Amino acid sequence: MLLSKRNALVRIITFSLLLFIVPAILGAKIEYYTEEEYQDLSKDAVKRYWEDLEAELINLQAREATAEEQKVKNEKKLEDLQNGIAAVEAEYDALYAELLSKLGGEGVSQSEIAAFMNKLEEVKSKLSYYEQMPNSEIYKKCPEVRKFIANYEDMKKKDVAKVPECACELVNIDPRIQNLREIVSEEYQETHTVVKGEWLSKISGYKHIYNDPAKWGIIYRANRDKIRDPDLIYPDQVFAIPRCLPTTWKVYKGECLWTISEYPEVYDDPFKWPKIYRANTDKIDDPDLIYPNQILRIPRD
Repeated sequence: MLLSKRNALVRIITFSLLLFIVPAILGAKIEYYTEEEYQDLSKDAVKRYWEDLEAELINLQAREATAEEQKVKNEKKLEDLQNGIAAVEAEYDALYAELLSKLGGEGVSQSEIAAFMNKLEEVKSKLSYYEQMPNSEIYKKCPEVRKFIANYEDMKKKDVAKVPECACELVNIDPRIQNLREIVSEEYQETHTVVKGEWLSKISGYKHIYNDPAKWGIIYRANRDKIRDPDLIYPDQVFAIPRCLPTTWKVYKGECLWTISEYPEVYDDPFKWPKIYRANTDKIDDPDLIYPNQILRIPRD
């Protein structure tokens, strides 16, 4: 009698546990009863109910065993992956250290890498500054921009630039530098097609050209092969509109170093003519004697 009561108690406890745990874990399809509903079941219904519960419990145990087995396998895979990662990281660290030790003969230090990365941040900041400018403003800063690009190219030649993290930064910066280089390339110039009622100073005064009528001479000098008289231009003529300061100059009849230096696209200052002379002593014997078609260097430093 005591044993049967004990068994009944165990069944009730088991039933209560199954009532709350099994549905939550398995989402089982068994219809669970309240204690009141359970008391109203027939003997056969109770028997079938417990058989269903026992079957579901067996299914749960099987699934738990499968899950535990899969868990062990996954833990083993995770351990293998972690070991693999550790091995790759160790190999990378060894190669990285070897690379640093061999660069430049004497190696590259972490402080040099940090300093280089800081300079790259400065480069990116300057690039952002230029990228926010309209092209018309960049054109006015051609010498400055070209010097900036040249300094960047010099940075790339340093041994520290070959360090992986530095090289990755350079790969991202290079396309931005190239875009800037194309804007300020020596050969870059726009064109303007003349329409009826235009003259050089009017064209020069357009905001999108030079925004200054007095600079009409720049257009004239850049198109002397098309313009015989600067007071006579014609519809449909296509003129080059220089956008950068020239680094060379082709001498035309009537020009001297003084007048060339005075041009706004050169130095806008006639008293700077000695700069041109000193840069071309291999071509100019007497600064008072230059000749048409000579190609002179125009220093921009």
